[in-house]
Amino acid sequence: MSVLAVLMALLIEQARPSLPMARLRAIYAQWLEWTSRNFDAGSARHAAVVWSLGVLLPSVAVALVDGAFSRFSLLLAFAWHVGVLYLTLGFRQFSHHFTGIRDALDQGDEMRARSLLARWQEVDASELPRTELLRHVIEYAVLASHRLVFGVMFWYVLLAALGFGPAGAVLYRLAHLAVQHWAQRHPIDAEPLNPNVLSVAQRLWHLIDY
Repeated sequence: MSVLAVLMALLIEQARPSLPMARLRAIYAQWLEWTSRNFDAGSARHAAVVWSLGVLLPSVAVALVDGAFSRFSLLLAFAWHVGVLYLTLGFRQFSHHFTGIRDALDQGDEMRARSLLARWQEVDASELPRTELLRHVIEYAVLASHRLVFGVMFWYVLLAALGFGPAGAVLYRLAHLAVQHWAQRHPIDAEPLNPNVLSVAQRLWHLIDY
């Protein structure tokens, strides 16, 4: 069922890209802020609690829902797997950026290619020569495909062997989003963050992404 669920989710995403992802990321960011605000007392132990509530708890909840659906109906469980993968796999979240830059380079429009790269990665690409531009595009595309597709698929298939496939996909995706959120968190817009929270999140993310 796991392989079929992955294929179905990718086909659905091609037909209808995961439009609610930006909204879901905003909701998840609010959840991370709530956990850090209410359970962070400044120590490394509390940072681990914050990460567990922010990343591990939603993954466990997904596993519990999957278990309940599996007991009730295999078809409902399959639909749950496809739905979770649809929201966690992000092939279209980077492929259109890569395609746009490739098309601009094929047309000889390097300025547009640099502009698209800068918009995609939020970096200054105005002075990059063509060879460096190509290198950066390939590097970012490979990294994005790993983190938005293959990493999610790996953890889904790995835990599917134990009966927790959707939880694996959610664990990988949320661990990455948590690191991104806490690393980019602006202290002016929110309360100061315990540095242990980001440190714990980064260590666990490196372990999960290893």
